Amino acid sequence: MKNLSLRQITLLAIFAAVVLTGLGYWAYNSFRWEEKEIDHGYSTEAKQNDFLAAEIFLQRHGVSATSIKNLSLLENHRWRGQALGPDDTIVLVNANKTLNQDRYDRLYEWVENGGTLIVSTQNPYIGAHTNQEDLLLRDFGVTPAVDTTNDFAEKLFDVFDNKDQQDDESDETNQADEQDTDLKNDQEIDPLKDNKNKTATSKTDEKPENHYRCNLDKEPTTVEFADEAAPLAFDFSRHDPFTFYDDSDEEIDDEEMESNTETLAGESEATAEKNTDNTSHMLYFDVGTGGITITSDTSIWTNPRIDCRDHAYALWRLVNHNGRVWFLTNQDAPSLTSIIWRNAPYGIIAALLALVLWLWAKSQRFGPVFSAAQTARRSLAEHIYASAMLLWRNQQHPQLLNLLRQQIIQRLQHHPQIFAASQQEQLIFLQELTGINREAIQRALYADNLHHPQDFANAIAHLQTIRKQL
Repeated sequence: MKNLSLRQITLLAIFAAVVLTGLGYWAYNSFRWEEKEIDHGYSTEAKQNDFLAAEIFLQRHGVSATSIKNLSLLENHRWRGQALGPDDTIVLVNANKTLNQDRYDRLYEWVENGGTLIVSTQNPYIGAHTNQEDLLLRDFGVTPAVDTTNDFAEKLFDVFDNKDQQDDESDETNQADEQDTDLKNDQEIDPLKDNKNKTATSKTDEKPENHYRCNLDKEPTTVEFADEAAPLAFDFSRHDPFTFYDDSDEEIDDEEMESNTETLAGESEATAEKNTDNTSHMLYFDVGTGGITITSDTSIWTNPRIDCRDHAYALWRLVNHNGRVWFLTNQDAPSLTSIIWRNAPYGIIAALLALVLWLWAKSQRFGPVFSAAQTARRSLAEHIYASAMLLWRNQQHPQLLNLLRQQIIQRLQHHPQIFAASQQEQLIFLQELTGINREAIQRALYADNLHHPQDFANAIAHLQTIRKQL
């Protein structure tokens, strides 16, 4: 190979540099670095614990929190070796109408000694349609709103509606991003365009990520908290407010707890804005050295909603910072039978009636029982006779003769002298052996014109006799 001169090497280096520079310039103008955040949904732990975000929020502010999916803590005030402290906070979720007298007395005594209780008027497993009464709400003059959202179909429709809203929100966001990208590309391609062309593509109003999840398009419910300059905002749009009856002159529990509208408005930790019908979404009551907060919806502190409005800050204000926060979720659901009876009693009655009629139709008899006559078993001779008649009608009777004749010839082979003798000598031998007439033996062994049934039967009988004698 011929060595390149210094000039040639220099030219090649310059050419390579120009090519690489051109490729770099083309790549810089053709490719664009973009960063996108992809939401993979909740983690497994968050799916199993609806109050995981609330726990993390409280723990970051120095308050321990624990979630329990039962109400066992109310029995002996201890869970897994950890006792319920006097400065702790209990958040009862879906626990309406689950407090029996023993649970309620122990829980009320604990609140009087400094405990903090947050309870809701909701219980999707029981609902407000039963005549059962909640002891705590009764003593504090609270009547839950009529339950209109416990129907499974409505909840299912709500899930699909929320999904559709989220899809619409995602589509609008993607459309806005595409329009922004197109506008940016137009500006990069032609920077000398007039400002009128820049504003030709209108920009869709971007909505925050939690717009539909937090119902930001609806007016929030405001609740006044003590020592707060402005009321806190809540999203209570999923449940109706409960009714509060202010019995200011009535003593509750041996004069240990008194509540009236004036005390709730001025001296309570938190009070709700109430209309003329005394309906509210949140009320606070001082009980001894502790307090009880009654709200229409504790799901405002679940994972999807705690970041809405002022939910997280309100939780921080309501709990006792000197103890642990216990989220107790009730999962004691009625049996499947009771649920079906509650929702479809007429269907169950119709099914039972249909079952009774079916059993009656299967058990009822009309007239005497008919017994089928058992026919006697036929003899083997009848089967043989029927088979022979079938062969005779089909002109296949020579097969029987040929079969017997072949068997007789095979047996004559065991007598070499007789087998090698002539036909007449064989007939004489067989006549002496069986006693049958020589003409009958010859007709049975060698005749082919046996067309009469009697002749055929005689020939078969003679052949069977000869075979047995041989």
